[in-house]
Formats: sequence, C-alpha cells, structure tokens
Amino acid sequence: MSVYRRGNVYWYEFWFRGQRFRESTGLTNKTAAQQAESIRKAGLAEGRAGIAGPKPIVNFGDFVRNEFLPWAEKQYQSHPRTYERYRESTKPLLASLEKLRLDAVSMALVEKFKITRSSVVSPATVNRDLAALRLILNLAIRKEYIAKNPVREVQFLDEGPGQTRIVSHGEQQRYMAAASPLLRDVATLIVETGMRPEEVFTIRKENAHLTSSYLFIPNGKTRFARRNIQLTDASREILGRRLAESEGPFLFPRRADYNQPLTTVRKLHRAALRTAKINPPFRLYDFRHTFGSRTAMAGVDLPTLKELMGHSDISTTMRYVHPTPEHKREAARKLEDYNRNQVFALYEPHLGSPQKSPQ
Repeated sequence: MSVYRRGNVYWYEFWFRGQRFRESTGLTNKTAAQQAESIRKAGLAEGRAGIAGPKPIVNFGDFVRNEFLPWAEKQYQSHPRTYERYRESTKPLLASLEKLRLDAVSMALVEKFKITRSSVVSPATVNRDLAALRLILNLAIRKEYIAKNPVREVQFLDEGPGQTRIVSHGEQQRYMAAASPLLRDVATLIVETGMRPEEVFTIRKENAHLTSSYLFIPNGKTRFARRNIQLTDASREILGRRLAESEGPFLFPRRADYNQPLTTVRKLHRAALRTAKINPPFRLYDFRHTFGSRTAMAGVDLPTLKELMGHSDISTTMRYVHPTPEHKREAARKLEDYNRNQVFALYEPHLGSPQKSPQ
C-alpha cells in the first residue's frame, strides 16, 4: 500500500514519471487519505501542481540529433575531443536504435547491441559506445522522456591490458616522409615531447614559452596532466613557425574556423600509413608510447618520465616502458659478464674479492 500511518495522520508515497512524491494528507481516516492520494495523482496527470503534462513520445534518432548532440556540443565546448568521441559513438547507436521509441530501448536491446558491436570492434570501442548511450538516456531522464536508464544494468566488456605499439626509427622516417605538413607537425610534437594528441590540438599561443624552451599544458584528464613540457629543438622549431603563422588563439586551428582547435587528423594519418606501407599499422597515440619507451631506454629515471608524461601514478608510466629486443640482449650480456667476473675472482684472489650481490 502507498498510504501509511505516521503518528496520528496518514501519508502517501508513490512515483510519477521518475519522481518520488511522499506527502502528508493531514487526515486521520485511511479511506479519506486514499482518496486524497488519488486526487493528487490525478492532479499530476492533468498537469496541475506545477507539473507539466505528459511529453510527446519521441524516437531515439530524433532525440539524438535534435537534443543530445546540440546539448553535448555546448556542454563540452571546452573539451572538443570529448564531444567528438560522443558524436562518433552515436553513429553505430543510430544504426541500431534510430527508429525505436526512447522508452522502448531496453536492457535486452542494449545487450544485443553490445554483443553485435563487439564482433567488429575492440572491447574499448564498445565500452565507449555504451558510455555514450548511457549519457544519452540520462539526458532523456532529465528531460522526463523516460523514467530509468537500462544501460545502468549492463556490464561493460573487459578491456584487458590493451595493446601498445612502439614505432621504430625506420617506420617513423617513412611515416614522416609520407605525412602532410600538418600531420608531420602533430606527430613530431607527440614523439618529441610525449604529449597526447588532444594536448597538441589545443595548444594556445599564450602557453608556448619559446625563450624559456617550455610549453605549458593548462588542463587534462587529471591534475597531473597540468604541467610544463620541456621542448626539444625540433618541437621548438614547429611551435615557433606556427606562432608566426597563426591567425587565431590556437596553433592548430580548424580549417573552417581559426577560433576553434583541431579535433582529429584521422584521415591524414591513415593516408600516411598507406603511402608509407607500414604494416602492422599504428595509432597516432602510439607516438606517445614511443616517446615513453625511448626516453626510458635513454636512461631517464621513471619518476622524471612520470612528470614528463603527466601521469598520476608511476605504475601507469611503467606500461609505457618497452625495451627493444636489442636492449634485452644487452641486459643478458651484462648479467653473463657479471657472473663470469664473480667466478673468475674466486680463483684469482690477487685480482680482488668477488663483489657482493645487491640486497
């Protein structure tokens, strides 16, 4: 029963369009209280008491195009890459759910989308699409089109440790030779400084300090991403040239609007990989992995590398360290030399006692 007694009077509690109503009737008679509850529900349904009447039913496709995407573009205007990610995820979602009513999107349909989508893309991509669907339906709840979000009950896929691709120096030379001038600048900055692609895209004029040879990154995924990046000669040359050529606030603006930052170079990247005949291909982001690996192999300690890359935890930095086979063979050779010298010293005391093994 939704009518219950508290003290000397009866209260009612019920849900209407995703909102809970719990109020006192002020009545001591249960039958009268039940009538009061019925009147209250009727008033809500008719649009009284400040509650709007039922909204027209809309389908998923109309809601995404007419309400979600405009909202997301405004909501994430300072993070264009985030908006771009959600916009890309709406494409497979529309292909699957476009003609359905919003209130017809069920947990079963979401599970079906998850399984079907996972047969053609990676688990990480599926999870990004599910996250976008969850955000879409949460907005629909706030706009009172639906009462609950079925994605909340869906378990996301296990992404595993992920794949890391280190670009060799030879591949880098072929890629840069095939890349357009814009792509070459972006890729060079990533591999020379370890910046994330979106950090390169959103470089502003006032954050490039060439006389002191550093670039300030004002924001990012975590507070550790906010950092100063030391510039190499190659990265300083690129920034200096773009500072001189820039007509807006960003060093990598959109072609159609100099007041907005670049959001992707995906087509240029794919074209460069094809022209350079690089197989297996790599992602633009893998130049950041390459920076981390090369820097570690050059002898830079991990705490310093952590700061350079803007990581919040050194365990994250460890995932970017990938010694080449040559470095592994060199490590084995050093161990063999150490063991051989230790044994040799046992039989040649005049050459000195064996070194103590590190504790």
